[in-house]
Amino acid sequence: MRAIEAVKTLSGTQNRIRPPLSAFEILHVIGHSRSSARRATTQAVRAWIGAGVAGALVCWWIVADQFALSREVDTYVSLKTHQFAAQNDVINHAIFVASEATLVTGALLIALVWYCWFKNSAQAARERLMLGFGAVLITAVLSRVLQVSLPLRLRPLHDLASGFQPLPGIDMALANHWGSFPSDHAALFFALVAVIWQRSRWLGLLALMSALYGTLPRIYFGLHYFSDVAAGALLGIGLVLMFERFGPRALAHRGTAWEQRLPGVFYGAAFLASVEVATLFEDIRQVARGIPAVLKQLGS
Repeated sequence: MRAIEAVKTLSGTQNRIRPPLSAFEILHVIGHSRSSARRATTQAVRAWIGAGVAGALVCWWIVADQFALSREVDTYVSLKTHQFAAQNDVINHAIFVASEATLVTGALLIALVWYCWFKNSAQAARERLMLGFGAVLITAVLSRVLQVSLPLRLRPLHDLASGFQPLPGIDMALANHWGSFPSDHAALFFALVAVIWQRSRWLGLLALMSALYGTLPRIYFGLHYFSDVAAGALLGIGLVLMFERFGPRALAHRGTAWEQRLPGVFYGAAFLASVEVATLFEDIRQVARGIPAVLKQLGS
């Protein structure tokens, strides 16, 4: 009986051993993998072209209509908000300072992103997270480019024709160097919300509350219209979703390889990038705002 069982076991083992692949089968597998890679690349290119065309059409629509599409809604929201605004400069100043607190806005969102990074150490998960964070950086740049390149849209605080009366305790010269559309605060904060939300719904809700805390007061103080905030939020969320689905995975793969080879350099650079995102690149903005004055001085 034992001999029979041994023969059966040996026979089963031999049946489980797969014969080596032939040259034809190896070529077939390689060709299939290459065709799959080409198909994925084609889909990514088509998606980015479609998104770029759609974004260009939306920007053209906005420019052609000079923001009239949302004017009624924006005016209504601004004036309704103004009815409930405090007429006390101390209260308004305190609300403004609290809403600008980095600890409960940008820093908290960055901390949640880092939690998601260390929560899942799988390479694929980290590569996708890296793509999402890359989209956050691009969102910050793109939102500012749109603000300075689109036709100037005065903020309610500076547009007397809007009917919005400046609140006591708020500096009239605040953020009067560039247009209000779209809100770069909303673009950056909601891009981070999209990154976090896809990893954890509970953390995503916390991130959403933080983003609302950092953006809604800007409508209250007349720094943005409702459509500015909505457009910024859609821009940030859309870019994150596109990048995580159709972003350059080869670069993300190199990033994770860099983290494994040179962790000190990788995390040092990531820390600096995180600080800039948490503070909305404030130091870089200050330097950029001083460049025209320096160039003018040199030219004279």
